[in-house]
Amino acid sequence: MIRTIAIAALILATPALVTPVWAEPIVATPAEQAQIEALKQPEAWFLANLKGPREVSDGVALDARLQWVLENVTRPASTPAVQAYLRNSYATPQGRAATRTALDRYWALRTAPGPQMATEDRTVPGRDGTAIPIRIYRPDGLPTDAPVIVYYHGGGFMFGGLDAFDPSLRMMAFESKAVVVSVGYRLAPEHPYPAAWNDAEDAYDWVLANRGGLSGGRIGLAGDSAGGTLAIATALRAREAKKPMPDGLLLFYPGVDRVNDYPSMKDLGAGYGLDADNLKYLADQAYPASVATTAADTSPMQADLCGLPSVRVVSAGFDPLKDSQAAFAASFSAGAECKLDATHIRYGTLIHAFLQTTAYVPDADAAARSEAAQFGVRLHSN
Repeated sequence: MIRTIAIAALILATPALVTPVWAEPIVATPAEQAQIEALKQPEAWFLANLKGPREVSDGVALDARLQWVLENVTRPASTPAVQAYLRNSYATPQGRAATRTALDRYWALRTAPGPQMATEDRTVPGRDGTAIPIRIYRPDGLPTDAPVIVYYHGGGFMFGGLDAFDPSLRMMAFESKAVVVSVGYRLAPEHPYPAAWNDAEDAYDWVLANRGGLSGGRIGLAGDSAGGTLAIATALRAREAKKPMPDGLLLFYPGVDRVNDYPSMKDLGAGYGLDADNLKYLADQAYPASVATTAADTSPMQADLCGLPSVRVVSAGFDPLKDSQAAFAASFSAGAECKLDATHIRYGTLIHAFLQTTAYVPDADAAARSEAAQFGVRLHSN
């Protein structure tokens, strides 16, 4: 899903590779580093400089740093005029390319730096003759039977890429003690449904076929936001095609229901970095009119979930999608006759896309590390 915080701040402030390419993390300029350091001031400073009272949802207060950013960056830049300007810029290939490059940098620099490790950039073949870029992370000292985690990034099917999520996935590989394969699927509106879904499945198929060259351990699927949707869809497609199933799913604030309305969308659908009108805009770019809102690929809440592996749903207390995510996790329990296993945890102080706030929000950093470590334990022990 779109990160309105990132875009608002911006307003204010190939063929298959024959040899590996080693990825280097994005490095902040002095000015960028100063902006990030300013967000690391003691919590007391933010509490003293909030414009309004502490905001609360379900009895939990929003992190003070996040509230300050929302008050001073996101909401002032969420006017109809600014939104119209942004969408006009997305209307051209040049505008989309510039925005994507800037957002990749913005998100990466606001994510806690991950450790140095061996990485490999390459492409894998897609069914449409496309070359799907992937980045493979291999922490030092992994056993030969370490798990493999296939990861699909967020960004509303329109934004995001390998570089934007590089720090997060270095952290995930390190904390989970697993090989991580990050998938750079095609983006809308140039490539609407089913392009991203096909790329996600084709990348999973490549991992299945090449697991001997990656690691001999179990395979998990993970993703955030739109990437969470792709992780679920990939598992559903694997089940339908009778392929080897993943051994677990880790879903950070996924999009799961295009049909039903939920109270959290009414309560939090404006001013928390993921606005309802932006969700509609993104859906219009990603889904042709012919794609039913009930399609299992795009609205997993409507799918038959029998046969899926264990799933961990991670949500945020100030995410308008949180009620749909809770309902999705509960639907696994409702299908107990299928022996489905689901757990759901909500980090009450955080917002949607909190993985891109870990450089300055301690609660977000702790949540990201804990979830990665727990997923690794589950994959190692299954």
